Amino acid sequence: MLHAWHAGMDYATPMSQTIRANGEKAWFGWPNIPPVEVTIAAWFEAKTLEEEKAAARALNKAALTDVIYAPLGFFLSYQAWRTNVTGIIKGPLPFFWGVSKAA
Repeated sequence: MLHAWHAGMDYATPMSQTIRANGEKAWFGWPNIPPVEVTIAAWFEAKTLEEEKAAARALNKAALTDVIYAPLGFFLSYQAWRTNVTGIIKGPLPFFWGVSKAA
């Protein structure tokens, strides 16, 4: 078992390395399940929203059938900023572009 954590946005698309099943090209010890990789390729190559949704449904099914990874929980990361810091963008991670500090 490999214990790791990722931000939620890491799972927003099927290109996340934790749901890949491409054996030697993935993390060490990761499975080699060619049908999952074919489905991920279909998601990338989708020409319409319906094709993309079909690929996403197939990936959801593969996630339950092949169990590539098992999320064991989640946690919230809180942020605190001084009142003289402006331009903070709310999001799952601290984004620092556009941030400025008043004297």
